[in-house]
Amino acid sequence: MSDVKMLGAYAIGLVSLAATTLIGAAIVTGFKNSGTIGNCTNNSATAYTAGSCNEADDFIAGLAVFGTFAAILAIALIGKLIIGLFKD
Repeated sequence: MSDVKMLGAYAIGLVSLAATTLIGAAIVTGFKNSGTIGNCTNNSATAYTAGSCNEADDFIAGLAVFGTFAAILAIALIGKLIIGLFKD
């Protein structure tokens, strides 16, 4: 039964991690839309010197990929947990 509790803890941790990445993506989107990260409407503005306006979008895409894989791992762990319950 200890293995079942351990798998449950791992699944809860991974789901929490996925939720955290989605919240992070929402926060970065809010900063981007408010113009805090950079002026994406005018790339020649002196306030935005990073080169292009894709940094926030690339970061959000990375968070989405990470959150997706974390959720897939959590689903696999939950499936293993359910199989373990019926196997015993």
